[in-house]
Amino acid sequence: MNVSRKLLISLPNRGHAKGSAKEMIEITPDPAWMKEFRGFIQPYQDKVVNSRIFRDINKGTLTVKQFQGALINFFPLIESFPQYMALNLAKVPPGDSKRNRKAKQWLISNMNIERLHTVWWKHFAAGFNVPAKVLEAPICPPPEMDAINNYLWRICTRGSLAEGISASNFAIEGPTGEWTKNVKEAFEKYRNVEGLRINERTLEWIQAHASYDDKHPVEALEIIKSFATSKEEQEKVKYAAKRALEYYALALDACYELFK
Repeated sequence: MNVSRKLLISLPNRGHAKGSAKEMIEITPDPAWMKEFRGFIQPYQDKVVNSRIFRDINKGTLTVKQFQGALINFFPLIESFPQYMALNLAKVPPGDSKRNRKAKQWLISNMNIERLHTVWWKHFAAGFNVPAKVLEAPICPPPEMDAINNYLWRICTRGSLAEGISASNFAIEGPTGEWTKNVKEAFEKYRNVEGLRINERTLEWIQAHASYDDKHPVEALEIIKSFATSKEEQEKVKYAAKRALEYYALALDACYELFK
């Protein structure tokens, strides 16, 4: 039976929603174009989720050097993520329509969460003996790593609201929720490695993305459905997600190879 579900998310009370401090993101049945979109995107998501880097984490064979390289080189993406969302927020049309209000409040709420995740990534890196000053120092990342960041900056600046959310909140957050679920238990293999400190604080970022964060991509699709109302816009949404996923997979492979 195809029944709509409602997910309740806490949002800041900014005088919207008739004084309520909460908004509802209603998870609705997919229209035909969204079903086609999901099928089109799935192979690209699978390539990210099944990356060699995650397979080796599960086996306990990813080296500390590879871990450190990935933690350092992915930090600019983690740190920039709230800014990508701010760029999308700036593109919400004026007016207090229901779809505009929900898009604004959803983006504001998640921007605050993503800022916290930057702190948690630093804890993650510290557990693998990468201090914050190393993360914050200028680096020369692999070109594939630059590519994903440059693409997200471009699409969230110059693309439509639906394109930006498709590339960032769906294409990046979606497979991240999947691979973190797959690897979270594997960190037990690293607890006794000399020089590492694997504890609850180290794994805050992993645990967050493996649990409550997995609803963000689903909610993002609801925002996309509201704004991608033409065939042309729906095609743009599809290819924005595809390209973000392609760059994500390339960045993972580059970090795996560079730090072997």
